[in-house]
Amino acid sequence: MSDIRSFVIGIISEISPDVTDDVSDDLPLGPGGLELESLALVELLVQVEHEFNAKIADEDPAAQPTATLGEFVAAVAQARDSASAEATA
Repeated sequence: MSDIRSFVIGIISEISPDVTDDVSDDLPLGPGGLELESLALVELLVQVEHEFNAKIADEDPAAQPTATLGEFVAAVAQARDSASAEATA
């Protein structure tokens, strides 16, 4: 899961350069946390889907601005693992 977290932090730091690897997993993606706007969150979802073959629906609670960084990373890991399991089935 650390590979996913590093990738996500890398994308977020391109949007907001003050975000570094030591950012807390408890921070929300949106207001009061990492301050990602809707368009930035969509861009993050698209890049994660492309990189990890992990589809997270826009309606998924982990894809909402109120979700924390940790919740988002965990959702990506779960989606990646599910996609991998389906591919081998």
